[in-house]
Amino acid sequence: MPQTERLVVEALTEYASPFAAQNIVNRALRRAGLEPEGMDPEAWLRFVRGPLMAELRQIFPITEPTGTLRRLVKQLEDEAGAARPAPAAEPAPAAAAAKSTLILPRRPVDFSLPAEREQVANELAREEGVSGVLIQGPSYQEARLPGVGELAPILGVVHNLLQKRKPYKLFYSVFQGGQVLVRPLGPALVALVAKREANLGRLMHVLNSYEAKGGQP
Repeated sequence: MPQTERLVVEALTEYASPFAAQNIVNRALRRAGLEPEGMDPEAWLRFVRGPLMAELRQIFPITEPTGTLRRLVKQLEDEAGAARPAPAAEPAPAAAAAKSTLILPRRPVDFSLPAEREQVANELAREEGVSGVLIQGPSYQEARLPGVGELAPILGVVHNLLQKRKPYKLFYSVFQGGQVLVRPLGPALVALVAKREANLGRLMHVLNSYEAKGGQP
């Protein structure tokens, strides 16, 4: 794998699992008709700004590169500029730096209250394409739809590993039967299992609309 491709995949792990990130890059390259071998910094820069961002916008509620991906774009800009015969510095538009992920309305929930856990679980289970919901805390668990409780230990391990690595906002991955999203919410995790055809942007929007308040039962 070319070094730049590896850096792009690593940058996307802020949005998705390594497996899903590689799939996103492969799909964007294939749709653009590009071969990563032999691509120079200028070609990678055009790819990230064009086909890759178009692919990401279909999956995640983002409008511009953020975090590590934004820093990689800056690095590619520098490398591409150095390779040009007569580089011309262009001031970056002020608005570009201000753009970030979609700002979502917040809804405080108190998972120390069984009624609120039940209400949130029922709301998420009614979302189109959702095949399972799990709300899990240190001393409680709320599951909806058949078989989700069996995933609880696995999702709990994923959540704990991610939290130990560094605090995360949302984990997304794909598997043979569909896709899974895990979001930390205070001391708890909220997980959705969804069909492959489910609207990922919609599900992320709904998950991000909740925020934790209150204590633990």
